[in-house]
Amino acid sequence: MTKLRVLFVVALMTVSSLAHAQDSMKKGDKAWTELERQLADINNQWVCAHKYHKDHAQDCVDFKNNIWPSTFFEVSRQGEVTDKQEMVKRQTATAAAHPVSPGDAGPNPQDFKLMAVYGNVAMATDHTVFKAADAGGKIAVTDEANVLRIFVKLNGKWVPAGAALVPVK
Repeated sequence: MTKLRVLFVVALMTVSSLAHAQDSMKKGDKAWTELERQLADINNQWVCAHKYHKDHAQDCVDFKNNIWPSTFFEVSRQGEVTDKQEMVKRQTATAAAHPVSPGDAGPNPQDFKLMAVYGNVAMATDHTVFKAADAGGKIAVTDEANVLRIFVKLNGKWVPAGAALVPVK
């Protein structure tokens, strides 16, 4: 019974200290800024953008398949809710049809901002510009969206958990 009491007290102290640590993170302070920078980098990896761009489209699909948790989902610019399994299936089909992803084709997130942190959940926004090669091979903007990005901390590591894209007209 004593071991159970000690375990209960330790668990209570751990939860209390974690809650206090989250309360101590305020927008604009060093911890916030560092987390924002870390999540922006994860975001760029997630969409294979900027320095993480992959010239072979399937490489990006494979990477996403490895970093997305099984419950990952996205709400598209058209309002469709799609889970990880369906996204990987569709993106694999697209990669097979268009195996080369030249230059900075694809999603290009800009203006990433961490908006809220609730324990092991963080929410951020960005403005994503979508680019594709035209018939002549020139990369051009095809669409834009403001995006809500959701991250969760799993096994001590921040990972993408979901997104909702709102078209920009």
